Parts: sequence; C-alpha cells; structure tokens
Amino acid sequence: MRFFATKDLKVGYGQRIVVDDINIDLNRGEIFCLLGPNGCGKSTILKTIIDRIKRIQGSITLLGKDLNSLSIKDRAKEMSIVLTERIAPDMMTAEEVVATGRYPYTNYFGKLTKRDWQLINEAIDIVDGQALRDKEFKSLSDGEKQRIMIARAICQEGDIMVLDEPTSYLDIRFKVDLLNILTKLSLNKKKTIIMSLHEIDLVPKIADKVMLIKDGHIYSYGAPEDVISDEAIREVYGLNGGSFNTTIGSVELPKLAKKPKVFVLGGGGRATKIYRALNKKGIGFYSGILFKNDIDYYTSKSLAWDTVAEEGFVDIGPERIDRAKEYINNCQILIDSGVSLEGINRGNYELLGFASQVGVNILSLREEEMDFNMIRHPSISSLLAQLVDII
Repeated sequence: MRFFATKDLKVGYGQRIVVDDINIDLNRGEIFCLLGPNGCGKSTILKTIIDRIKRIQGSITLLGKDLNSLSIKDRAKEMSIVLTERIAPDMMTAEEVVATGRYPYTNYFGKLTKRDWQLINEAIDIVDGQALRDKEFKSLSDGEKQRIMIARAICQEGDIMVLDEPTSYLDIRFKVDLLNILTKLSLNKKKTIIMSLHEIDLVPKIADKVMLIKDGHIYSYGAPEDVISDEAIREVYGLNGGSFNTTIGSVELPKLAKKPKVFVLGGGGRATKIYRALNKKGIGFYSGILFKNDIDYYTSKSLAWDTVAEEGFVDIGPERIDRAKEYINNCQILIDSGVSLEGINRGNYELLGFASQVGVNILSLREEEMDFNMIRHPSISSLLAQLVDII
C-alpha cells in the first residue's frame, strides 16, 4: 500500500477544472515536486491536497484512508503546511509563531509542555533561526519569515510536509540550506515532502518524483531522471527563444544571429563566460575545437554560430582542424581562452599557429608566454574592450 496517493484527482474552483487526472503515488520518505509555468495549477493542486480547496473529483489517501475522513486536528498532526501566502500576526515573536506549530498537540488550555518547547527549539536550530527567535515576526525580511515558517512546519511533526515554492525570497545560502534540510528530513526522519518549485535545475537534485504540468494536463510523471529533458522543459514552458540544458542546469538567452567575426578557442570550461559575454554584446562567433563531453560544449551549442566538436577522449582529428581553420580564416579575431594545448588538445595549438600565420588578431587570456604574436589580457572585460574597438 502506498503511503500517500491521489487517484484520478481533478482540481479547480467550483466545477471549473484547472488540472485533471492527477495520479500520484508516494512512499514514506519520498520528495515529490510539482513543476510547470506560472498559472499552470501547482498551487491549486497543493491547496486541494491540504483541503483549502475542495476537490472536484477523485481521491486523496494516506495509508489507504481518505484524508476527508480525518478531523481538522488529526489532519494537522499528519500534515504540516507552508504556503506562499504571508501571515501577519500582530505582536508575535518569531519563536511564538514557530510555537503555533504545536497547536494540534496542546490541551484545551493551549499549554505547551517541556517536550513542546524542546521540539520548538530543535526546529529553530534546524533553520539556523536562533538570532531571529526574539524578534517581532512582522519585522523580519521575507527570507527570514520563510525560514521561521519552515521551522513551524518542522515542529508540527506531521509525516507529510506540503510546501508551496519554499525557496521563494531566499538567497542562495538559505536556499541550499533549506533543500539540505528537506533532504535530511526525508532521509533521516522519513518525512514525505510534497512541494512546488520554480528552479528547474534544483528539482533533479532533490526530488524522488516529479510531475510536469502543461495547459491543465499532466505532461509527464515519474523520476526526474526520466521525466526532465531539454525537450520536455522547452514544451512545458513554451520556450520560443533561448534554451535550458538539463545536463548542466543552464539557462541561455537566445543566440544573436549575426555573421561571426570572432573564433573562440575554448575547452575545459574556460570559454563559457566568454560565450555569454559575446552574446550580450551582440557579437556572433564560431567556437572550437571542443570535445562533446566538455562543459563548454553545451553552452557553445546554444550560443555559437557553429561549434567545431570532436568526440570525447580522442585526439582532435584533421577534419576538425581543417574546418576550424576555415572559420578562423574568415574571422578578424581569435579569442584564446587559455585552454590546455597538450595531450589530446594538441590540435588547438595548431590553430593558434595558423591564426598567427594568416594575420588574425589573437586576444589571449593565457598566462604563459607563447611564440605566437598575441595580445594577452588579464580579464575577459579588458579583452572585450579591445575586441569591440577592433571590430
């Protein structure tokens, strides 16, 4: 029996269906992410699961028992919630807000026990919120409020945590910390996490299962390794320009289609920043010779006019060298990213020599001296400044 499941669930408002045929099956301790563009129905699904919105059709079960059969208090013991809606309690400290997570366990007088306070303190520690505990909640930044609300959900001790865009308003440090916290809750405490995220690149790093939503329908559901692909993201989000590379989690803006006057000698991850800087300036370029397993290759394929590429872990072949020379001969400038010229990269050494021979300007980020006629630069910005003057 699945720990948590929905079957043929239809969600929406009144009889207007927003998303239909939602079938989810989660084991205890799994992390599940909803992914899709704004307005696709992610929040509607979450609010239906927590009974903020009444389901139109279908079932939602916990260990085979329909959630509608639980009282509000019993549901609160099973499921803790963090939504994007901001609460604004008057005259409450952050600690007091966290303490409200223990409400389902208090007696008629609402008295907190020693164990309650122990759990409250542990939850505040988990989100690194000790410095916030005595501050008025309303005075906190959005990111600080989010951390306190996560602590409130943690101390509620539900087997299921439902979070709507929990990384919103968080800087990179707390975003990473939060996802690490959720992973540990999943692995160590067997919490089942149900959430929506906007950051496509983060989902494969944390989720056991993912659901892609497009135009009110489930585009695909399963393990992120099987579901998330370049094509799927392009279709679900309707990317008409630009691209998202699921291998490296990289978003690239549309390529500016201008005939190249520049050849970039890249590799080893040294040229990606150069590609993006050139594209920002509207400067078209060729790129090579890259190995297809090189990190620069993925960005070059998105932004370069053409990429001269070789299979991974082999010497650069003569055909690739000849093709690169043809491009260089039609360019005004070769940008040398400083890539290694030894071993299987020896072909790129030949390209530098060719550019020098045919009188193409070589602007280089290389630290070591070379026999070729080149102008060395300490940074990409200084290199680009001269490049703009030349072309």
